[in-house]
Amino acid sequence: MKISKYIWILGIAVTAAVIIVPIVLFVPEQTPPPDDPWTHVPNATVHTDHTGLMVGPYETGMEVTQACLDCHPQAADQVMHTSHFTWESDPVYMAERGETITLGKKNSINNFCIGIEGNWASCTACHAGYGWTDASYTFSEQDNVDCLVCHDNTGAYQKGKGGYPVEGVDLAAVAQSVASPSRENCGGCHFKGGGGNAVKHG
Repeated sequence: MKISKYIWILGIAVTAAVIIVPIVLFVPEQTPPPDDPWTHVPNATVHTDHTGLMVGPYETGMEVTQACLDCHPQAADQVMHTSHFTWESDPVYMAERGETITLGKKNSINNFCIGIEGNWASCTACHAGYGWTDASYTFSEQDNVDCLVCHDNTGAYQKGKGGYPVEGVDLAAVAQSVASPSRENCGGCHFKGGGGNAVKHG
């Protein structure tokens, strides 16, 4: 009598187990939300208005760089040790060749651009420096660093052959606009891999 009295409780428990156990075992776990890349981007320093600091006039990009170095004396040296300026990798020892080599746009064949030696001046329009027109370029001259190509905030800064600013660019206006590098700054060169917009990456 007692067993029959509580049999319905046992039935409910078994039924609940039949429903709940498969749910627990086979329903996929909630995946965490994807990592937000912006959480890894360092906070930019507070922007300083350069309108009153870069009054100009400037005849050349090198004059702008000289003015930049008055307040940022380490900046050129920092840039000169990056692949954006050297167009080379860190040295790598090749055991099979018994020598240390570097690789990069400066000295490697690129399947779209072939190599810069065939057209130095046009290729180096995307160099983060000024005046690279042949193999005699001086990589140790701080004035050759182009600050504006990464920091222009007008959208009007354009580089031409050898990395020099094209004629007509208002260098004072560009220098006064400088800010943290943006996607547009990077894309000015990287979107145009292969010689033009979307040629290589389209």
